Amino acid sequence: MELTILRIDKRHLLFVAAIVWLVASGMLFWRGIAYFVPRRGWKLETIGSFVGGVLFFRLLFVRISSKHISRIISLSKSRPYIFSFFSKRSYILMMLMISGGLLLRYSHVTPNYDLSFFYLFMGIPLFLSAIRFFKAWARYPTEEGSV
Repeated sequence: MELTILRIDKRHLLFVAAIVWLVASGMLFWRGIAYFVPRRGWKLETIGSFVGGVLFFRLLFVRISSKHISRIISLSKSRPYIFSFFSKRSYILMMLMISGGLLLRYSHVTPNYDLSFFYLFMGIPLFLSAIRFFKAWARYPTEEGSV
């Protein structure tokens, strides 16, 4: 028996993906702020995090988010499963990145206040990707009769 409750239309799947990317960026921003300790050079490091994050978005995440948006739009089913906003490969990559971040944080290889700038750096491309998903969701044609 198929769980139809876990299926949503592609437009809403784009919205779910946007929320997931937004939550991920929010978690990174929150962690970056929580670990932030003003010290010598912090202004330059913060600016560097934001500039680097924007460049990282432009060089890599524009392509990644475009690929995910295109994949969602081209899914063969009109109502895919709610978790199909990522491919299997992307879920594996996401788990590796989360595991690496946790390993780095709990191994104390580097102080947490240094990680704050890395979290800010990574939060920027995720946030900008979330905006791309929200735009794709807003532009996607609505089905007749759907809200």
